[in-house]
Formats: sequence, C-alpha cells, structure tokens
Amino acid sequence: MEKSLNIIARILSGIFSPLLMGTYAMILALWISYLNYTPMVAKLTVLSVTLIATCVIPVITIFVLWKAGIIKDPQLNTGRERLIPYMVATAGFIAVCVYTRIVNAPLWLTMFYAGATLAMIIDTTLTGKWKISGHATGMGGLCAILFYMMISAISVYPITVEFLCAVLAAGLVCTSRLILERHDIWQILAGFANGFICTLVPTLLFT
Repeated sequence: MEKSLNIIARILSGIFSPLLMGTYAMILALWISYLNYTPMVAKLTVLSVTLIATCVIPVITIFVLWKAGIIKDPQLNTGRERLIPYMVATAGFIAVCVYTRIVNAPLWLTMFYAGATLAMIIDTTLTGKWKISGHATGMGGLCAILFYMMISAISVYPITVEFLCAVLAAGLVCTSRLILERHDIWQILAGFANGFICTLVPTLLFT
C-alpha cells in the first residue's frame, strides 16, 4: 500500500511539476477565456514561447547543472540546489510578462505572470534557508487564475467545476509532497498561500 501511494505521489508530482505551471496557466487563459477566439496560430505561438521560457530552458539548466556535478539530484531535493534553477525560472516568467505586453495581450494576462514572478522571487529568496514548496506555490497560482477568471466573468462558459477540480488537484499534489516527505505541512501551506495571493492580488488591483 505504501509503495503504491509513493508511486501515485511521484506521478502527481511529475504531472503538476512547478516547471509546467506556467504552461498550464497559459492553456487555461487561451482556451477558457475570451482569448479562445484568438486565431489558433497566435495561441500556439504564445503557448510555445511560454513553454520554452518557463519550462524548457529551466529543464535544460537543471540537466546541465546535474551533469556538471553542481547539483546531485535533478529533482532538486535540497533548498540550495533549487537556487539557480529557480532564478532561471523567475527570469522565464519575467520574459513572458514582457512578451505578453509586446503582443498586446490583455493586462490581466500579464498580471497573472507578474504575480507568478513575484511568487517565484519569494520562493527563490526563501529556498536557501527554508524549503518552501514549489509544487504548492504552482498549484496556488493555478487556483488563483481560475478563481479570477470565474469571478471576473472573462471565461466563455461557467468554470465553477474547473475551479473545484483545480482545488482538488491542489489538495492531492500537496498531499503527495507530504507522502514523499519533501516538505512539512507549513512549507506546503506557505507555498500555496504564496502562489494564490501573489497571483490573485496584483491581477485584482491592476486590472
């Protein structure tokens, strides 16, 4: 039973890796909001830029650091090993913010990624001393995005079910991190609150 739980926890941790959250958020924004009416080529271009900036480049960075012996585990199990990859990921989110302004995307979309950047900065600042959960931060941000889309009526259809599914997924992912003993409960709660608040508040204030 314990082995099965560990396998499930690892699968959930992989599917909802922090490095994929930026891409998942963009998928939600482009296909659930009124941006769904944007031409497919434009949507795929924006999505590709987001994937490369917030996932592919950080993954390459982790791989290079691992091969160079600078980090011992590609899963970044220690806070200090996370520092450089987190800084690269933060730069990726900044790049997406700039890119969304260049292509005249709605301000709320830019603010999503500005909030995610702020959350990443907080995680990066704390990670050397206290291993705040990046998975929980990512899930908090994803829940915040759906919550904003739900209350601001920018979605093309009611998304209450999608929001509740995201909350359920967040609970499962956070539980998985506890099962795998990657974090304690306070690191999980702090991560989720960081992602949710940092993503939601700037979007509410500036849009």
